[in-house]
Amino acid sequence: MKGFIKSIKDPIHGYVELTELEIDLLDTLPLQRLRRIKQLPGSEYVYPGAINTRFEHSLGVMHLAGLMGERLAEYIGEEVSTELRAAGLLHDIGHGPFSHSFESILREKTGMSHEDVSVLLIQKTEISDIMNRHGLNVSDICDLIRGKHRRRSLSKVINSSVDADKMDYTVRDSYHTGAGYSVDIHRIAINVMEIEGDLVIHMRALEAVESLLMARLLSFRTIYYHKTSRGVQLMLELAMKSIADELNLEEINDNPDVFLELDDYSVWELMKRGVHSRDIIRKLMRREILKLVAEWHNIELSMEELEKIREELSKRSGIRKNDIIIDVPRIAFVKPHDLPMLWKDGKLYDPLKVSPVLSRLEQTFPSLTRIYTWPHFRNRLREIIRNKGPASFL
Repeated sequence: MKGFIKSIKDPIHGYVELTELEIDLLDTLPLQRLRRIKQLPGSEYVYPGAINTRFEHSLGVMHLAGLMGERLAEYIGEEVSTELRAAGLLHDIGHGPFSHSFESILREKTGMSHEDVSVLLIQKTEISDIMNRHGLNVSDICDLIRGKHRRRSLSKVINSSVDADKMDYTVRDSYHTGAGYSVDIHRIAINVMEIEGDLVIHMRALEAVESLLMARLLSFRTIYYHKTSRGVQLMLELAMKSIADELNLEEINDNPDVFLELDDYSVWELMKRGVHSRDIIRKLMRREILKLVAEWHNIELSMEELEKIREELSKRSGIRKNDIIIDVPRIAFVKPHDLPMLWKDGKLYDPLKVSPVLSRLEQTFPSLTRIYTWPHFRNRLREIIRNKGPASFL
């Protein structure tokens, strides 16, 4: 791809080069706001280096999407990197304060996901004017972010099981936490192909794909759902829910500026002053974090059953129901049909059939049910739950 006029040094990809279009996009409020949105809120309480932001991640996704686009262009017969890089750069602008911790509040108040908000901000801010000026189709970029582009292979660069987004955050989060999971994501990026309209990966990158999926599993266990990181995230969710009415999220369709005012800094200050949230923020400032009391693996429980367990634990322990938090983090392996096919010597291969590693990983991702409470209630609740399964409280 030609037309690069500036470069930025990135710890993961080295020098990331930028075109005039990308510089114009970077200098908009929606993208600059991502400097104030942490990628891993809560993880810094466990890994002090985990203070990376959505901004640098977006640059990384742009870079990887461009590499993949250069390879796909050989099969498509036209330049596609410009669109893919723009979609990679913009894919996360709809994230709310504290990233995924905000998602449930956003859905409850607006019915929208962060991808929906990304599309809204592209369409209703200066971003659309910039894209039109540079000859990009706004609808195409939005479709790429949604994973609904008319060309399936391009959609999967941005939104699939082995996409530029997952490749970048897996390695970047490992780097910033010090977890040290090594994945040759560039080998995957330069070995993508389009066969029969779909994104496939050359067999020579299979080991890199296996490493990516293994690193994701390990990252769920040690980073994203580390018991302490998750405790902080739950506290942030509780605090944000208590001030949700003050955020005026219902207005964002008509006035996107309402959303652009929200970042980790501004919402933290709101929570510090909130009647019901300020105590939680004071606890976080002193590292008085919700404590894990019990963890059950691979047990499917309905919302009604979870609520019954909470009520029964409250009754037996004398602890207020609101001080007992049940967390069911979603740890999901990609669906088998969502993994890209592998290509070698003119033939396509099912990755789950040729890779014992991927086949085993599909069966390894556990479901978790966790009970949290405040530190001074932990021992009391632990004595009641000790060595008992959820059926004991239903």
